[in-house]
Amino acid sequence: MVFDPKTKECVDLRVSQGAENICCENPVVHPNFQTKDAKYAYALCSNAIGDSSAPMGYAKFCLDGSAVDQSNLEAGEKNDTTDVYWVGSRRFTGEPLVVPKRNGNPEREEDAYLLGMAFDAVKDKGCIMVFDLERELKEGPVCTVWLNTALPHGLHGCFAPDPSVQSSCFC
Repeated sequence: MVFDPKTKECVDLRVSQGAENICCENPVVHPNFQTKDAKYAYALCSNAIGDSSAPMGYAKFCLDGSAVDQSNLEAGEKNDTTDVYWVGSRRFTGEPLVVPKRNGNPEREEDAYLLGMAFDAVKDKGCIMVFDLERELKEGPVCTVWLNTALPHGLHGCFAPDPSVQSSCFC
């Protein structure tokens, strides 16, 4: 979706190249690129066939035009070219968060982690998954931290690297 800042009107409703038939929400970019041309966006996703369902994974979208054009996909056809990680049956994902790596290069989008929360309905527990953005999402998290309890579905959050910060105007 593209908006003209002068007229404040939507001028393009096309789906971003590479995101065809990916049912997703809560897209985010690296925080250092929120006001710049970001190369990547990340979102929680439900499926890759264009049907609405519960969120069960995370997707990485290339915003620089290098993604494979899937505009010829019909409704119900699977988009198997987008980098997606699925958490598995009876597990449901929450809003992703991009966290820059400590001592990382602030001008490099891949120098970050993607944090994702998930609820396992079988275990009745939540977890936080950590993905290294220098790798493909489909390779899976580099770390999964299981919590002693379930997390509320739809929980939103932010990351503050300074432990003295009590709250944020962005949360």
